[in-house]
Amino acid sequence: RKIIKEKGKKSNPRAAEEELKRQGADGYIVDVLLHCKRADSATLCKLEAMSATEGEMAIVPCELSDTSGETMVVPVLLSCIDRISSVRVHMPKDLKSASDRKDMRKRMAEVDKRLKGNIPLLDPIKEMNIKDAEFKTLVQKIGSLEAKLREHKLFGTAEEAELFTSYQRKVEMQTQLKDVQRKIIDAQSAVQLDELKCRKRVLRRLGYTTAEDVITMKGRVACEITSGDELLLTELMFHGVFNDLTTEQTVSLLSCFVFQEKTKNEPPQLQDDLAAPLRIMQESARKIAQTSNECKLQMNEEEYVESFRPELMDVVNAWCRGAKFSQICRMTDVFEGSLIRAFRRLEELLRQMCQAAKAIGNVDLENKFADGSVKIKRDIIFAASLYL
Repeated sequence: RKIIKEKGKKSNPRAAEEELKRQGADGYIVDVLLHCKRADSATLCKLEAMSATEGEMAIVPCELSDTSGETMVVPVLLSCIDRISSVRVHMPKDLKSASDRKDMRKRMAEVDKRLKGNIPLLDPIKEMNIKDAEFKTLVQKIGSLEAKLREHKLFGTAEEAELFTSYQRKVEMQTQLKDVQRKIIDAQSAVQLDELKCRKRVLRRLGYTTAEDVITMKGRVACEITSGDELLLTELMFHGVFNDLTTEQTVSLLSCFVFQEKTKNEPPQLQDDLAAPLRIMQESARKIAQTSNECKLQMNEEEYVESFRPELMDVVNAWCRGAKFSQICRMTDVFEGSLIRAFRRLEELLRQMCQAAKAIGNVDLENKFADGSVKIKRDIIFAASLYL
C-alpha cells in the first residue's frame, strides 16, 4: 500500500506522481509475517533503537527455530525487502489469532528444512512473464554486477560490512551537506531579496525611481556613471555643486571617487578652494547613508564618508595647472604606478560625467568635464608606452 502523508488533502496528480517517483521504494509499505523477539540491551544499542517510546516493545527478527520469539505481522518499507522467493505457502484467511501465526511459522520452518536453506528466488522474466526489453536489459546488468561483486576479495568478509557501513554514513553525510547547502542558498536568496527591496526603497526616497519603480531623470543620469559612486555623483550634479566650481576644482573633487588606496601620511591640509567642495561632498554622502539606514539598508555612515579619499586632490589640482610628473610625485607618498592608474580612472570618470551632463542637457557642465579631461590627459601618464 502507498504511504499517504496528508490524508484528505487534495493534491495535484502530477505533483503526487513526481513525489512518488522521488520516494521510490520508500513510498510503499508491505505487511510481512516475521518471527520476532524482544531486543536485548546490546541489540538496542547496536541498532540505535533507544528512541523507542516508553512502553513500546522494540523487536528484531530472529530465527524460526527460536522458541522465545513470536510470529507477527510487521509493516515494513518496500526498500527493506531484498529478494522475493518463488515458493508459495498457503495462508489462512485471517492472521489475527496467535495460533494461525504460529502454524504459519511451522510451515515456513518446514519449507526451510525441505529446501535445506536454498530458497529459490523468483525469476521476474520466466515466472512473472515480464517481456519489457528495458527490464530484461536491467536484469542482465544486475546479474553481471552481482557476479563482479562476488569476485571481489572483500565479498563475504567481516571487513565488508564495516566498510559498507562507513560508506553508507559517508553518503548520508554528503546528502545532509547538500541539504544544508541548499538551505544556505535559499537563505541567501531571501536575504538578497530583502536587500533588493531596501535598495529600491532608497532609490524611491532619493527620487531615482517613481512609486511605480519607473526610472526618473536622476535615474537615467546615474545609469551613465559606472567608474564612481553614481548616487553621490548624481546628487552633487543635481544640487548644482559642480556649477560653482572651476575646472581644476571639479577634477580635484572627482579624484576622491577613483582613489581608494590608503597612505601612510595624514590627509593633507587642503586650501579653502578645495576644502569647501570636499565638505559639501561629505555632507551629501552623510545624507545618502542616513537615508539608506532609514530604509533599513544597513550602512556605516563614517566608513561610507571616509571611502572617498581626498589624498590626491592637491596633486590633481597641481597637475591640471601644468605641473610636471616629477613635481606631483614629490607632493605625495603614493607610488607612481598608483598615480598613473588613478589619473586614467579619473579620465574615464570625466568622460562618463560628460555623458551624464549631456543627458540632462547642461552644456556648460558638459564642457567643463570635457575641459577637465583635456587638462589631465597629457605627458607620461597617458603615454602609449613607458619605454620612451
